Order: sequence, then structure tokens, then C-alpha cells
Amino acid sequence: MRFTTSGAAVGLLLASMVPAGAQMSSPPPPMMMSTFNWSGFYAGVNGGADISKFPGSINTGATPATAGVPGTPAPAPTSIPLKSGYNAAGTFGVQGGYNWQFYNNWLFGLEGDFKGDFNGQATNLTAPVNPAFNAIPFNSFAVRNRWDASVRGRLGYAWNNWLLYATGGIAFTDVQVTDNFQATVAGGLPFPGGQGSATKILSGPTVGGGVEYAWTNNVSLGGEYRYTDYGSTNFPLGNRSTFGGGTAAAPVFAFAPVNGNVGVRSHEVLLTINYHFNNPPPPPAPMLPPPPPPPVAAKVFIVFFDWDRDTITPEGQAIISQAADAYKAGAPVQIQVTGYTDRSGSPGYNQRLSERRANNVARALAALGVPREQMAVSGRGENDNRVPTAPGVREPQNRRVEIISP
Repeated sequence: MRFTTSGAAVGLLLASMVPAGAQMSSPPPPMMMSTFNWSGFYAGVNGGADISKFPGSINTGATPATAGVPGTPAPAPTSIPLKSGYNAAGTFGVQGGYNWQFYNNWLFGLEGDFKGDFNGQATNLTAPVNPAFNAIPFNSFAVRNRWDASVRGRLGYAWNNWLLYATGGIAFTDVQVTDNFQATVAGGLPFPGGQGSATKILSGPTVGGGVEYAWTNNVSLGGEYRYTDYGSTNFPLGNRSTFGGGTAAAPVFAFAPVNGNVGVRSHEVLLTINYHFNNPPPPPAPMLPPPPPPPVAAKVFIVFFDWDRDTITPEGQAIISQAADAYKAGAPVQIQVTGYTDRSGSPGYNQRLSERRANNVARALAALGVPREQMAVSGRGENDNRVPTAPGVREPQNRRVEIISP
């Protein structure tokens, strides 16, 4: 019985394509980018509170013994600690910097700022309750940091219009220490008053963090916290009368050096407004490699045979001609020529019959210009039935040779 093979060939072709398509994986989704690009220069203003602590002490040297008061001992050096509480001051200033935002939304930046403190003087830092002839009678002291500045790095992560960052660097502050000795009378002797002041710039590490929100394409609003330890140093405040000798009518004074050993520890809470200059468009997402091309579907040609025959029918010869034309139209590849049988007859006989069928088809292809060395010729006997049957069944679709070109 002779059969038309085009429908069978199409069916096998589609079946061979499905597994290949099922194994293709879709490319990963592109990385989510921040909708606002933080890269570039920016500048703005800030305001908030500086909550500072001024640890240290006010010290006087020894007072020399005073002539005219025999037997009066010279007062010893004295040190009075400063009060340990915090002092709050308002701040207002400016800042500016540059950011580099990377395609994975991480950000690195450099920033500098300058702020002035107002209403920030800490006064009456000691308890001036002293008897006559003690080192520092009836006085008061004040400490303030008049301005501060910093240079810092920033490391952050951007998500949509938000930026969360940590910051750290070095900070500077201008500290002023003032003493105010009150003119008074103690023990019947007058003590002259006097004032002194010393200013120094302290520096130290500063660390903190903040959050920023892009309100428009060029304007961002933020909040920041920083802690700074400026260290401590000595502030010379001059000489002050710390001993009154003689009599009220003819007093004799002695003077001792006064200094302040003062440090600054600062907590700052700030609100910021920044303008981003020439904000560029968001950086492009990394180029993803193009998806691999779909696998080329194998071309399958099927030549059917009559029962117990290895001769090629005219219909089969037409299929072989199509296979030869397809081979010559493409690049040289090795094609597979495999013979099969139905399940009638013994397995050994069917194996030999399938090999004869395959060799006959190979010779026909070679006669049409397909090199024999480009063919892999084999027989599978009654294995791999297109239509599964019981032993002994003469199934026409199982009597075939398949020509497969990759």
C-alpha cells in the first residue's frame, strides 16, 4: 500500500520543534532604576538645632604670697569643672557637593557645609560659691561655638525618588571661652573685676546619616543627623586677682593665670533644601545580551515502503529528490538516513530489512548529488514505531526511511 507522506512529515516536524521551544528561557527582567538621577552638582541651605556639650574645667595657677600680710599662706591652684549639661542652639547655613550615581542605584558623593550658630552661648557654667581668699570668687564663665563647617563623603542608595545615605568626614568649629570676674569685697578686702576671652578653632571626626526626597526634577528636601567630637584644648584667659592683701584702705593684690580646658561634643539635627544643577537623565540600564536565536528546526523527509520490500516507489523517489534539493540549497551538513520496519517478521530479519532500505535511499541521494560521506546511514529495525502496534502487525507507517537534515 502506498501513502502520501507530506502530512506525516509536517506532523513530525512540529513535534520536533515543541521540546526545543519549551527549553528556551525568557531573559531576566531589566534592573529597576531610580526615577530621579542624583548625579551632578547641587547646592542649598540648611537649618536646625545644634545640641552641644562643653566638658572641661576653669583653672587658676597658684597665687604668690602677698607682702604686707605676714603669715598669710598663698592660695593653691584651683580647678572648677564645667557643668556637664547640654546646650541647644539654632543653626543656619549652606551646603554643596557632587554625586555620582551608578546604574545599580548606589551613590557616592562629596559634600561641604558651613553653618552659623545663634543663641548658642552656654553661660554660668560653674558654681561660683567661694569664701574669701579662695581662688575664683564671684565670677561666671561662658562658652559658645560660633560657627562650624565640615567636609564629608556620602554613600547612599536611591530608590524611586528617595535617597538614603550615610555620611562621615572631618568637621571644624570656632569656640569662644569668656570669663567675667565680678568686682566684690570679701573678708573686708576689695577684689577688682575683669574680663577675658579666648577663641580657637577645634576639629574632629563627624559621622551621621540622612534621607533625601526629590520633590521636583531639580529640587530635593532632606533631613540629616550628625554627631561630632571636636576634642578639647586649652584657652588662656589672662591674669586675674585671686588674693587681696593689706587693708581695705591700702589693699595689696596678687594675680594668678586663668585658663579654660574646654572641649565640644555636638549633636546636630538639620533640614536641607538642595537645587540640582543640570540634572541629567537617568543613566541607561546595562545592555542585556540579545536572546539566543531559536534553534533551527530540523527538516524531516519520510520515504515509505511496501510490505517486506526495500525498493523505492515513485512517490518515495519524489521525496528523496526534495531532500536532495534541500541539502544542496543550504550549508553542507551531515544528514541522517535511518531505516525502519513494521513488527511483522522476526526482529533479526527486520533489522536487516531496515538497513537495506536505508542504504537504498542513501544511494538514491548520492545519485542526486548528496555526498555519501555527508550521510550517517543506519537501520533501527522494528524499533521506534511511528504507530505503536502489537508484534506481527503490518503497519504501513512503520515501513519507512527518515531523512533528517539539521
